[in-house]
Amino acid sequence: ELLTGSRAIQPQSMASEPKFNGVADSDADVETRADTTDSIQDKDSDVKDAEMGLDIPAETAEPAPMRIMLLVMLSMFQGYASMVGPLQSAYKHELGVKHGTANAHVFTQAAVGVHYGKLIARLGHNVFFACISPRTRVMIAMVFMFVGVMIPSLLVFTLKWHWVYSVFFAYMLSGLGLGIFEVTFLSVITPLGRATKSWAIVGAPAGFATINILGLTLSSFSMPVVYIYWYIVACLPIGFYIFWQFAPHEKTELRTANFGASLRQACSWMPKMVPFFVAQFLSHFAMENWPAIFYMFHPPKVPLFDPKSDQNLMDWGQFFAITYIFIFLGDSISRRIAIYISTPSVKKRLLCLSGAMLCIIAGLYLESLAIAIVIPIAIFLIFWGNGTIYGLTAHHVDKHVPAEHNLASYSCWCFIGDLGAILGGILVENTHDLFCQGHKGPYEC
Repeated sequence: ELLTGSRAIQPQSMASEPKFNGVADSDADVETRADTTDSIQDKDSDVKDAEMGLDIPAETAEPAPMRIMLLVMLSMFQGYASMVGPLQSAYKHELGVKHGTANAHVFTQAAVGVHYGKLIARLGHNVFFACISPRTRVMIAMVFMFVGVMIPSLLVFTLKWHWVYSVFFAYMLSGLGLGIFEVTFLSVITPLGRATKSWAIVGAPAGFATINILGLTLSSFSMPVVYIYWYIVACLPIGFYIFWQFAPHEKTELRTANFGASLRQACSWMPKMVPFFVAQFLSHFAMENWPAIFYMFHPPKVPLFDPKSDQNLMDWGQFFAITYIFIFLGDSISRRIAIYISTPSVKKRLLCLSGAMLCIIAGLYLESLAIAIVIPIAIFLIFWGNGTIYGLTAHHVDKHVPAEHNLASYSCWCFIGDLGAILGGILVENTHDLFCQGHKGPYEC
């Protein structure tokens, strides 16, 4: 089949072949052969267009976008945002963990559990839940996230049970939930069409924006942090119901091969995924290394132009609220654009992917300058690159990977990304020390 635009074009049915009797053809026979020849020529023309990277008009309209799927991903990534953003600091503060203490070391190691949970679940769901449909796996993942977020919300903030090891259980459960959810959710909603997926994947940056922008803003007006946690808890059942009601059911969901079978046939789909694996590793390294910048600036102020100066200062909370806006804009806009880049040409896909990686590298360089005024631009470039990689990969997997290997390809792609995330998280302190060389001041480094 020929893959273009929003779906695969099926070969045209051939007209019934004329019968040749060894005598002069009748007018009807001549007309029939002419129609058949025209059909073949049109088909050959379409093939040439695809090889040149040109869009081919769709024969039928793509399914109408089911925008409500955005809320499913938003509900899950709000939970994730509570594990890696400012709410992690609030959790640590509520537990009474002091810097440099034994409990501080325990908290740091336990907080990494969210990344280890994701890493295990990316491929582990194919083993431990092999007999369960991908649709059911999504719902199990959402239950994991719900329980993980309930631990700090109910036990720590509400009941004041200040046990530092609660972090391990909360973050590990949430990581397992997210690791199972992302790969299976992307696979399950594939039959709903590219338009639906382009909306759904925006739920990830929207989830982070809701917590890190609106949440921080409301907290600055003395709203208790526990309210944000309970809001996240309340959203998860809503997302669960939306998915249960509107996601494709077993009769209509994508049929995928057993993970082991997909690996045995990896030569048919994995080689073309390698560039996307590399890009995913780089983007997740840069994103999870972001706290190095977060810790570079010391509250309550941020020096905008000169790290060593105490002039031209901006409120720390306001600065990072603006920065998170740039994160949201870069990640969300690029995802919607990238998933609609129709590029049957392998060279064009790799060119777009290279451009995204260059954006990330440029962003990391700008971060290394340690000048606050350019940090929003730097982080915008990094998350623009990440969103572009996400959208390009979603389009590539859905249109250029055999359907039976859809889930396996998403699983491997996310697994490689988590390896980059873990490396980025491990090197946060090293990156902080590297970027701070020669930039120490009263409010920085």
